[in-house]
Parts: sequence; C-alpha cells; structure tokens
Amino acid sequence: MGLHARSLEIFAALEVLAPIRKASRTMRAVSVYGDKGFLFELDLTSLDAPYPWVLSCPQSDVEKALTERYRSLGGELIRGTELLDFTQDGAGVRARIRQGADVETVTCDLLVGADGASSTVRQQLGIGFNGVDYDEHFLLADVDWQGPWRSDSSHGFLQEDGLLIALPLPTGWRLIMARDEAWEGELSLQPFTDRLTPILGETPDLGEPRWISRFSVQRRLAHHYRRNRVFLAGDAAHVQSPLGAQGMNTGLADAFNLSWKLAFYLKGYGNGALLDSYEQERKPVADKMLHGVDMLSRASLVKLPMLRRTRDSLLKMAGGRPGLTRRLLRTASQLDVHYRQSPLVGCGPEAELGWRHRGPLPGDRLPDAALGSVRTGHLHQLHDLLRKPVHHLLLQLGESPGHKERLVLYALSDRLGQEYRERVHLTVVVARDTPVGEIPREGTIRIWRDHQGEFAAAFGEGPRMWLMRPDGHLAYRAPVSNANHLLEYLDTVLGRKGQ
Repeated sequence: MGLHARSLEIFAALEVLAPIRKASRTMRAVSVYGDKGFLFELDLTSLDAPYPWVLSCPQSDVEKALTERYRSLGGELIRGTELLDFTQDGAGVRARIRQGADVETVTCDLLVGADGASSTVRQQLGIGFNGVDYDEHFLLADVDWQGPWRSDSSHGFLQEDGLLIALPLPTGWRLIMARDEAWEGELSLQPFTDRLTPILGETPDLGEPRWISRFSVQRRLAHHYRRNRVFLAGDAAHVQSPLGAQGMNTGLADAFNLSWKLAFYLKGYGNGALLDSYEQERKPVADKMLHGVDMLSRASLVKLPMLRRTRDSLLKMAGGRPGLTRRLLRTASQLDVHYRQSPLVGCGPEAELGWRHRGPLPGDRLPDAALGSVRTGHLHQLHDLLRKPVHHLLLQLGESPGHKERLVLYALSDRLGQEYRERVHLTVVVARDTPVGEIPREGTIRIWRDHQGEFAAAFGEGPRMWLMRPDGHLAYRAPVSNANHLLEYLDTVLGRKGQ
C-alpha cells in the first residue's frame, strides 16, 4: 500500500502517477512510539527527490491505473488464466494455459513469472526459495474510524503489549498488530479495541471493518532470477515482512529494470549479457533489502524489556541526528539503489582525475534537475526524458564550447542518428549563460539550459557525457574527449545481435 519516492519516479515515467496520486493519501512523516510515549519522527519531505513523500494507495487502485495505461498503449490483458506448465528450448517457450474448461498452448520468445510467493514458474524451473518463517502472526483490518493522530503520517507503537501499526488510508485507517499465537476462529476488531484503549486513554469505537484478515510472514530469496528464456520478478523472486513497505516497491523496480532489456532484446538489440544483467543487478538489491527489513522486523517485535529499552534509546538518538535519518530515508525510499558492480555499466578512460568522484557513478540513479529549453523557453525536469524508453545521452558542454566540443557534437549527432535512432536520443546541456549560436541544432537534438545550476550542482562542471538508461540509472560516463569509447560501449551493449 505504501509507495516510496523511487516508485513514484517510475510511475511518473510510465505516465500513471496522476491517477495514482488522485486515489492516494500523501504521507509526509513516520511517527514511532515506545512504552513511554513518543520516540522520534522521520520527516519524509526532507528527501532530496522529486516526490519527497510516501503515497498510501490500495493495491487495487495501483493495478487499475497500470491496467488502463497498458491498454491505452495497445496491450492486451487476460485475467482468470492459469499456467499449467511450460517447456523451453533454443526456439522459444511453450506454455499450457487454462481458461475455464479450455486448455491451449501459447508460444512465446520469453516468459516472465511475476506470479507471487507460491510461483508456479519458479517451482517448475526448480529454483530454490530458501529462507525463514517468522514466529509472529499478524492481524490486519481496514476501518472507517477517524483516529486522533495526524493523518499524513504512519504511526508505529513498539510497546510491551506488542506491535501496533496505524496507516492512513485515502479514507479511514489500516490497523495491523502482531502476537506470538495464531489468530484462531472468527476474526473481529476486539483485539484492536483492547490494544488501542491504553494508548488512547479511552475505548475507541472502530465501527465495522471494511476488511479484516490474518497473515504470517516469511523471508525468502530465489537462488536465481533467470533460467535461459524464463525470468522471475516481484514476490516470485523475494518475499519479506511488510514492515517498511519494501516488497511491492522492490517488485516494481524489478519490472522497470527488466522490461527495457526485454524490449531491446526482442527488437534484435543487445545479446545474452543484456539479459544476464537483470539478475546481476536486481538480486543483490533484494538481498540487501531482505536483511534490512529483517533487522527492522526483529527490532520492532523484540520482547525482552532490556532489549526494548536499548532499542528505544537508539531510536531516540537516531531521531536527533539529521545525517543518519537522511541515510535511513534514502534507503527506505530506494533512492540509493545502484548497480555499480554491474558488468553492463562503465566509464571511459577518465584522465581528469579531479572529477572521478563528482557526480553520479556508473550504475547510480541519476538525480533530477530543472532544465530550460533553448528552443521554447519551457522548463523541463531531467527525469521527464524517461517517458521515452530509450537511452538518453546527455552531452554537457563547458561555459564556452570550443571547436573540439562542437566537432564531437557533430560526430555524435551524425553517428547516433544513423545507427542508434531507436535506442539513443541526444540532449545537449549548457550552462545558464553559455552562447548557443554555434551549437548545431540538426535533427532531434535538444539543447537545454541548466536552469538554476541544479545540473552542475549534481553532476559537476562540463564538458562531459552522461548516458542515462531507460530506467534512469547511469549506463556510462566519460569526458567529451572519450566519444570513441562511448561508441564502442554502445556497440557492445546495444548493437544488433549477431554483429
């Protein structure tokens, strides 16, 4: 239900953020309480990001927005279909599916199992899904009750009586609590009433639940995300505690990483290394996430009084250290996810050692920045480019572009236009006062000005080249003088298969 800052960037790129925001409640803080009252608050708006908050949106509304967008692009979505089994070979994948009483065989080039924690695809591939089951059992209820807390914050109570979480919904609240024993028999709101009474100092009238359910929690990670032509994504690849709202957000990022690679591969570009990079990039992210969520869950559910007191003291201390809370927020929001160790990213021979550690590194998520169009004067955000699912070469020029820089621009414009028109778009970024009269404007070249120095603050001063992938991560960086190395990189990663 909780959509973090990085997922909101993904939704903006997919042009579904507006309907999702309309169906959501915006959460601007996380409030935590212990046995003796308030412990600390995380201010989500302090995030350095285009969307510094969390959206509370029922998953059904998220799926509705994605479905409508998918169909508007010509996609066909068929529900009520069961995968029975599949086989694969060098020619493709053949899957038997059942709709009602009808069974048919579908032939495809690639198959993605995004079919949840009990994934049929993962089981038929024989891929291990090892992990642990938590001892705690959870009870969840959605109620129309109007709680006394601020409705733009989530509220977590880490107390002797157990864990209680209150999450604001677009209307009403979602309440979650945990205990050691399983919830047996008919479910009711009485456990929530009993738990809330000492917190509020009075007995709340919760009304009738819109939804009430019980669940238990696992922590598991697939041994592999790919076997030949078949891939795993989302809960089929990793499951974890709901604390921290990491599971769905991680699954969304899995799909965003995988989808552009599948698209290029199916169009005849790239090779096996392009597909291999999905597991190489995303499995370490899930592994790190699982360990972080596991620590959060165990700390939230600790029972020994001494350990609770120690935990509460550490949380109070963390709340008073802005640098630490900023790092926690970036981790929780998934803005600091990177693929620096991926074999798919790289940089040219950076002779200018002075800027090696300035600006994003290959594999990092590119920061956003405001840029003004030289042609129209309109303001744009760098992340607006992600609406075109191609690679974007950002050619950052110096304040007074010299002959060599203009020559490189001419050469890159010509080469990219001839060989990579469908895969790489060129955008020139110049400083606010840079004269643009001698900068070529042929073809589809954009020339954008650094509006208020935001680009230079995040990337450093030019002249440099930054190649942004369709998922917003940095594929390649180099000085402008290394244009030949950039072209070699493009030939390796995005060249036609078989060449």
